[in-house]
Amino acid sequence: MALTRSTDPLVWIDCEMTGLNPQTDTIMSISAIITTSDLTPLDNSGFDAVIQHTQTQLSAMSEWCVRTHGNSGLTQACLESSTTPDTAARALLTYIQRYIPEPRLALLAGNSIHADKSFLMVPPWNAILEHLHYRLFDVSATKEMIRRWAPSEVLDAAPQKANKHTAREDILESLEEARYYMRLIQGMSPSSASASSSAPGSGTRLNTMGTGMGTLPAPVPVSNSTLGLKQAQEESHTRRNYGTREGDVGQLDEGFRTDVP
Repeated sequence: MALTRSTDPLVWIDCEMTGLNPQTDTIMSISAIITTSDLTPLDNSGFDAVIQHTQTQLSAMSEWCVRTHGNSGLTQACLESSTTPDTAARALLTYIQRYIPEPRLALLAGNSIHADKSFLMVPPWNAILEHLHYRLFDVSATKEMIRRWAPSEVLDAAPQKANKHTAREDILESLEEARYYMRLIQGMSPSSASASSSAPGSGTRLNTMGTGMGTLPAPVPVSNSTLGLKQAQEESHTRRNYGTREGDVGQLDEGFRTDVP
């Protein structure tokens, strides 16, 4: 089935946390900007909230978090805030629904957005995820493709991050980076892609095999034993991630379904 153009909106969210473990760490600040599919903001003001924390909670942070959030002023802002997680979660959901009332339409967007999603899966934030589509719009995934396949001049021209580590600034940087990739993609054509894949030396290394779910890439045997083992492992991962029947998610999280496009 051919791809169809999507005009679904994007909800850009970034969180600053006390650490990286959603089971023990907490969201200190959260920002959101809602855009159209072509990255035009629906509201330039966006949403921002700093979450109330006690000194005891903040004293458990790692050295990196203590230094980074201390330098940005976030630690002190959390101590002075009266906004609870419940209040912030309700306010953010209300904000999103004001612009996107239809559930399961907008995608959660950002850089390495899976990390933010893991914290949004924890109550009271999970109500926000329930309103959004299960798919993610991850700028970092596009970045990794560009790093592997684009010419050096494309890499050199990519936006540089300031690494301010504040929720709103991180979203603005993600949007700038996404716009750069969008312009690259908009300049592509099927003819140029076909010419690139058939160019001398490009080398197609995949064939297909039946798996009960259509056709999947299967590694072509190679003489190097290390490569052969690696490809066998990747084939196993591919089988697991696609599942063996409709709806079988293997070891993936519950939000991933293989029977939905």
